[in-house]
Amino acid sequence: MNKIILDTNVPAKAAVAPELCPAEELKMQKACMEYIGELTKNKDKKLVLDLDHEIWKEYHTNVYGNSNMGKIFFKWLYEYYATILPEDNIKLHKDSEGKYQEFPYDEDTQEFDESDKKFVALSNAHQEKPPIIEAADGKWLGYEESFAKYGIHIQFLDRDYAQKMYEQKILNKRAD
Repeated sequence: MNKIILDTNVPAKAAVAPELCPAEELKMQKACMEYIGELTKNKDKKLVLDLDHEIWKEYHTNVYGNSNMGKIFFKWLYEYYATILPEDNIKLHKDSEGKYQEFPYDEDTQEFDESDKKFVALSNAHQEKPPIIEAADGKWLGYEESFAKYGIHIQFLDRDYAQKMYEQKILNKRAD
């Protein structure tokens, strides 16, 4: 599949100067940099975005635009957006409580991080259900199976690091 949804942490991690990146994140950051480099050169790869620009705004808030990778990403994003296909620029709907109607709420997914629900809702709303590209946020690991039953898939750029973060943040909290 050539369509993707890009979690903000991928371009955000890619845009961090390597000398400012913690040593344990260098492998993951390199994977993010390589992914952004490939994305910006691959004319066949299509980024799916939301029509209300929530993800776009998140990119602008969290991706360091003065770094080389940030500049490369934003230059590509502006050029890409001028040519985005209507079917890849999806309107997400919210109910009266501000919850995404396209998010697959059930007992296994309702506790998922509120700030990341837009990515899942976007994948679920798109006809092709493009995968969500994730840098290494471990909390996603605990929801892979729950989202997979809806045809929503997560691709980790550094699964080992994500597993480490999942164990530190999620499993250790449960043990306390």
